[in-house]
Amino acid sequence: MFLEIVLLMVSFLLYVYYVITKQFGFFKDIGVPFSKPYFPFGSSSYKKMFLGKIPLLAVDEEMVKNEFPKEKVFGFFIFGQPNFMINDEDLAKRVLIKDFDYFVDRRTFDTYDTFTKAFLTNLSGTEWKQMRSLMSGVFTSGKLKLMANHIDKVGKNFEKYVSIQARERNEIDMKVAGGLMTLDSIASAGFGIEVDSFAEPDNTFRKMALTLVGAPGYRSSFENLKIFFLATLPKLGKFLKITFLNKVATSFFSDIIIKTYKRRLETGEKRNDIIDVLVEELKSSNKNKSQTYESDFEKDAAIDTSGLKDIKDIGYNEETLLIANALLFFFAGFETTSTGISIICHKLAIFPDLQEKVYNEINDVIGDCEDVSFEQLQEMKYMDMFISECCRYQTIIPALERKCVKDYAVPGTDIIIPKGRFVKVYTKDISNSEDNFKRPEEFDPENFAPENNPNKFGMMIFGQGPRNCIGMRYALLTIKMTIVYLLRKHRVVRSDKTTDVLVPDIKNFNVFKDGVFMKFEKRF
Repeated sequence: MFLEIVLLMVSFLLYVYYVITKQFGFFKDIGVPFSKPYFPFGSSSYKKMFLGKIPLLAVDEEMVKNEFPKEKVFGFFIFGQPNFMINDEDLAKRVLIKDFDYFVDRRTFDTYDTFTKAFLTNLSGTEWKQMRSLMSGVFTSGKLKLMANHIDKVGKNFEKYVSIQARERNEIDMKVAGGLMTLDSIASAGFGIEVDSFAEPDNTFRKMALTLVGAPGYRSSFENLKIFFLATLPKLGKFLKITFLNKVATSFFSDIIIKTYKRRLETGEKRNDIIDVLVEELKSSNKNKSQTYESDFEKDAAIDTSGLKDIKDIGYNEETLLIANALLFFFAGFETTSTGISIICHKLAIFPDLQEKVYNEINDVIGDCEDVSFEQLQEMKYMDMFISECCRYQTIIPALERKCVKDYAVPGTDIIIPKGRFVKVYTKDISNSEDNFKRPEEFDPENFAPENNPNKFGMMIFGQGPRNCIGMRYALLTIKMTIVYLLRKHRVVRSDKTTDVLVPDIKNFNVFKDGVFMKFEKRF
């Protein structure tokens, strides 16, 4: 019996070795330079990441800077999966915008979870176009204007929280404080739930939310490995019934969404929040809508919607689509927005002279108004520049990924990217290029001043092209409301724990190694 068990284990290990290494010769065969793979991790930078030597967000930069700084196209491996890396601005524009028809899809998670499968970000081809067309109507300026009052109420609670922390002279981790602001904003504007996590941080909604997004203390040590497993071996993950989202948290939020949805159908209640807008868009999804663009960024994201059918024709009922995309709104928006708030507050603290410029603009626009309106936020042009510079200077995601859906001849090379291969576009150098910004090596909001001709393609935080972040306007609305209620009565100042540089944590890419600590001081 013992011998049989040993033989079975050896056979299994040999099979795993074969599966992972069978494509290690892929790039050599097609004549593309590549980062050497190591069993079972993949290329050297992924080996370092899995062994805990570098954070996940440093993997791409490690390859580009240390191995292929001059190559426009090279290959690398994640486990045994061959992937392409683009490190050239002109080719980046082609992949993300001009030749988008070749790169329509992104990496998907083919899990056992029904709601995850219906995420906008997890759909492909025509199904994605149908859902993207529908979701575009959710985040228009007109719809967000109606939601702004919900976020304004949360802002007032945040201001009370800041006042208490200033009076008690507490050191605050802005990743945590930004998370409270983001969470309550999503609860109100997204789910129709009024909570005050500043006063009651242990409320059930917040606990379930942190479980859903895998926040520190709520995240299994195997969570990152599970995500990589689902991304690189999706068929096996589906066979083993591995779910992307926590089952308890998913059940909690889906129950809230359905109860809210049914109550509003029965009572006719309308809050103009995400649930209301999603239902409205779902009911009108079979109608032809004219496309309007509020910026060049949106023009670059335009897709051909001619001939698209009703969204429900993709095989999901209205309730599933409602739950899935309300969950996505939360899952995709919580960590990214709270991280953005923490980065911006860090820069406000270490650049007090620039903080005063932001404050002066707030004071000029808001004056003695108690409430903050959507229109007032749109007037704050220097704040826009400051936020954009924070996102450019403190790059969170150094690369964007797409899936090649048909063989693509890379212009100016002999390289053919085969259908089905994943392509990463390295963006950090684009954001730091002197061709795109006047003073790219310095933190300077004037880099985004119109007279300095900033390159809109150099702003990568929300992606580029049709697969960009559809919730960009909502995220900026929350961030700007946060800054207004933070600064109009208080200053952000350095504390003993404030670091000059924010370094991603190796164990959890959603937080910074030493936190984002600072203090608040009352202005008057």
